[in-house]
Amino acid sequence: MSGLRTILVPFNNTQPNAAAVDAAKRIAEAEGAYIEGAYSRQVLPIIAGEGITLPGDYLAAFEEEGRQQATLAREAFESLIAERGIPLSSLDGEGLRAGWTEMMGTGPEGLGEYARAFGISVLHRDLASGDMDWKSTAEALLFESGRPLLLVSDQIPQTIGRRILVAWNGSTETARALSAARPLLARSEAIQVLSVEGGMVSGPDVELITSHLRASGFKVQSKMVDSPGSTVGQVIVSEAKDFDADLIIKGAFTRSRLRQLVFGGPTSEIFNHATCPVILCH
Repeated sequence: MSGLRTILVPFNNTQPNAAAVDAAKRIAEAEGAYIEGAYSRQVLPIIAGEGITLPGDYLAAFEEEGRQQATLAREAFESLIAERGIPLSSLDGEGLRAGWTEMMGTGPEGLGEYARAFGISVLHRDLASGDMDWKSTAEALLFESGRPLLLVSDQIPQTIGRRILVAWNGSTETARALSAARPLLARSEAIQVLSVEGGMVSGPDVELITSHLRASGFKVQSKMVDSPGSTVGQVIVSEAKDFDADLIIKGAFTRSRLRQLVFGGPTSEIFNHATCPVILCH
């Protein structure tokens, strides 16, 4: 699976979870890829101001708690991969394997920069707890890495990429996502390229991109739909369910992040409502 043989599973001061590891394994096991868990440990921010000091015992306690959380994260990751029969090994090894790295104080941006070395990143979106840190990590991976992001929820399908919905809007971002996902497209059984009226930008239409994918040997069909009474994002999510898709491929933030924050947009809706895994590129 050329191009996706090194997989980053980042944890920004959060504990590893089974969903992210399961999704990484689904992507990795076909051709024996390397999975790396990366934990970014927070440091206490420097508070500038005359006369402001922090007690030494407070700093020591914060540092010790950070070390303990990092240790728990490593142990949790190693336990998860062991339960799934994935051996610990190095990047230079062979076959399905996993490794671990720890960073300090780099936060989401540091993880995004580190992800530039990998074929793809896998991130769990935490929709249940209300914690929004995963969104800042997702955006950093999208804007800083130049690599695709696989975003997953709690339930991971038995296959990822057997039935693929491509949310095509003609954009550069979606073209990048398609290019990044070509190894998965090659293994799929069915691909539907979806165009939603009102969601297109200047670029190739759905019939043209479908023809090119078909000429490349992919099993692909196109579909154009209206969105009466629904947003573009809602239509994409609904069509993915109807197609029984186990993967959505989409460009991310064709509109600016600020516009999506204020007015909403398909990327934000996919972030919050898609039930199957989503590959995103910016």
